[in-house]
Amino acid sequence: MKAPLALCLLLLAAAAHAALESVAWGVDPAAPLYVGQPYDLTLTFVTDEDEEIPAFTVTQGPTRNPDAQTRETRDGKRRTVFRWRLAEATPRLAAIPAGRVAAQVLRVQSFGIGRTVAQGGTQTADLPAFSYDVVPLPPEAEGAPLGDFALALTADAPTFAPGDVRVLTATLTARAGLLPEAPALALEPADGVRAWPFQVVSRTPDRLVARACVALEGEAPVTLRLRPLRAFDLTARALRDVPCPPLALTPRDEPAEAGPTPLRLAPGEHAAVLGALGDAPPEPTGERVPGWVRVRAGGLTGWVPEAALKGTAP
Repeated sequence: MKAPLALCLLLLAAAAHAALESVAWGVDPAAPLYVGQPYDLTLTFVTDEDEEIPAFTVTQGPTRNPDAQTRETRDGKRRTVFRWRLAEATPRLAAIPAGRVAAQVLRVQSFGIGRTVAQGGTQTADLPAFSYDVVPLPPEAEGAPLGDFALALTADAPTFAPGDVRVLTATLTARAGLLPEAPALALEPADGVRAWPFQVVSRTPDRLVARACVALEGEAPVTLRLRPLRAFDLTARALRDVPCPPLALTPRDEPAEAGPTPLRLAPGEHAAVLGALGDAPPEPTGERVPGWVRVRAGGLTGWVPEAALKGTAP
């Protein structure tokens, strides 16, 4: 009977020792915050490293459950942080009055192999008042996306032949902040390149993907550049350009296609083949893109390289 009694005494001691060292409100990132900027309202509990906070209630503050919880142990102390994701629509001084917190504090101890016991109870503490400023954006930043962003530009293939159509993918990543609903993604003008507008094809909270097509008319290497995205950097608290590394495309070195000229579904060397030009002269439809002409031939309508029509009757 002595062993169970000793274990009970240990558990009672553990329960008596479990206590809150401190608890306080905060915001992440630090104030002042801007209108429209996503941020976390935080409630941080500091306890001993073997103590946990499974539940709590507060007399002042948010009435809904937290959106996330993080824990960190450092210097023999555990910091348990509960987070509410928020954003403000107007400038204001946000304030939480002084109140009380009641938290369940558990002290976890191990007694031999596979014998883990959690003991504790409800602890109460004063919760100091807390306030922070939400300020308007500078006038020059109105309408700009808020956050820390990165841009990347890729193509479906790194090489081309004159008249090819390449599919470009622009990726906008939010390392912090909120992605814009309709980002202004566009290429800088380039010789021998005809570009179609970017269209958003997928979106997550921190990543946006858009695609566009370009027709490559010339035979020289091409460097494509995406225009910088103007955004308000929340770390520097300044309006800045988000640059994108340039994309280089090089001509493909291959022999000319032998045999009849293919009639293609779209203006590009890799588009589906509908048929081939026969002996009868093709009839242009009047539609053109750089390096390509749409024609009717043999009962079919499709695209052929402009050079294939040289020497044929109109």
